[in-house]
Amino acid sequence: MSAENNTINSDQVSVCPGCDLLLDKIKPTPDHTAVCPRCLCRLHREHPNSVQRTMALAATGMLLYLPANFYPLLTFNVLGIDASSSLFTSTLSMFDQGQHFVGLIVILTGFVFPLLTLSLLFWVSAGLLMGWKARWMPDFLRWHHHLTEWAMTDVYLIGVFITIIKMSHMAEIQFDVGFFCFIGLVMTTVAAQASIDKALFWQQMKGDREDPREEKIFPVPTSVLTGREAGLVLCHTCHKTMPVSELARENNPECPRCGESMHQRKHNSIGRSWALVITAAILTLPANLLPIMEVEYFGQPEASTIMDGIIYFFQEGSYGIGAIILTASILVPLFKISGMTLILLSIRFHWTSWLRHKAFMFRFIEFVGRWSMLDIFVIALLCALVQFGYLSTINVAQAAFYFTGVVLSTMFSAISFDRRLLWDTATTRTPCKDLPNGTTCTS
Repeated sequence: MSAENNTINSDQVSVCPGCDLLLDKIKPTPDHTAVCPRCLCRLHREHPNSVQRTMALAATGMLLYLPANFYPLLTFNVLGIDASSSLFTSTLSMFDQGQHFVGLIVILTGFVFPLLTLSLLFWVSAGLLMGWKARWMPDFLRWHHHLTEWAMTDVYLIGVFITIIKMSHMAEIQFDVGFFCFIGLVMTTVAAQASIDKALFWQQMKGDREDPREEKIFPVPTSVLTGREAGLVLCHTCHKTMPVSELARENNPECPRCGESMHQRKHNSIGRSWALVITAAILTLPANLLPIMEVEYFGQPEASTIMDGIIYFFQEGSYGIGAIILTASILVPLFKISGMTLILLSIRFHWTSWLRHKAFMFRFIEFVGRWSMLDIFVIALLCALVQFGYLSTINVAQAAFYFTGVVLSTMFSAISFDRRLLWDTATTRTPCKDLPNGTTCTS
């Protein structure tokens, strides 16, 4: 936004959701991405034929969903004894062994949420393609926005591959119909998520909740840098900007487009994030020290921790799989805890250096959080598939409960945190050549 302007039309400007920088609203050309010049957060990328492609991919995923989850996935044969399981059966294996909390998380993230995200995406894209103006469409797209990171079919697929490699030297493995359908399901789900042009989707739904109003033009101080200074508030779901004065009239302000609760900063964000990070740090000890899996060979039980499983893969020469489990199960949770701690301490003590790097670190924490569920999915598959009675049986152990708690705590700590608070700690402004029209940015 030009520094000389002293009025703002809230429909012609945008606010970066990562650092609250006030920017002119732009539309990138195809195959280009709009990026915030201050925190490097991706703002918008245009996807050609987004509505049609998204609907086709979501419909394909829904068609593959039933065979992928209910048809047999793999069949293991040990000394003439067969054991097979579908994905749905494996999600229930935790309940059979008394781990109801872990089983609930597995069935939600591996079965329920993937179906919901595909269904919501299909109906929203179909509604846009048909020109519907139904009031449920913004709600469906908002729910999809919140559920996407909890649908973990891609993580589950990596767990399937790890299970195959782990059992390849112990059993003959037969790939059943469900295995190939599940690969197709994951590919179409990932492609559907990548084809969404969220800005286009929300723009085409404009007016479903909103009342026709005059242009929202109001005066602002010159040389404003952030949306907060300009008196604007951003909806973090649909990225609509609104004047704070418009929301002050309501006791419980909601976005007029998507119905999400709107606020300049998340209430109690720091306190919730600290509580969840500390909880994750406490749960990390039993999650790594207690056994997470118990293997019985000829009636003799042998308990193993997460590290024991990693050492097993390295000793067997499966260095790639061992590195993946080491990264997802140990390094990633520790990185998330230490990274969130550093960010929260930076806000507490007003450390204003390396803000762009800390912002990138937080985005990475958000991205990798879900991949720590990999170990839990592998155990669920092994518990369902390796049931050969006296010969060999795998059961879940008590560390699975604590490890699931670590994953959930770190994910919720990132969700609860308002990343704009990191940039609020900066108090000095220096010229920034990256910003247009000589606007200043925080160093």
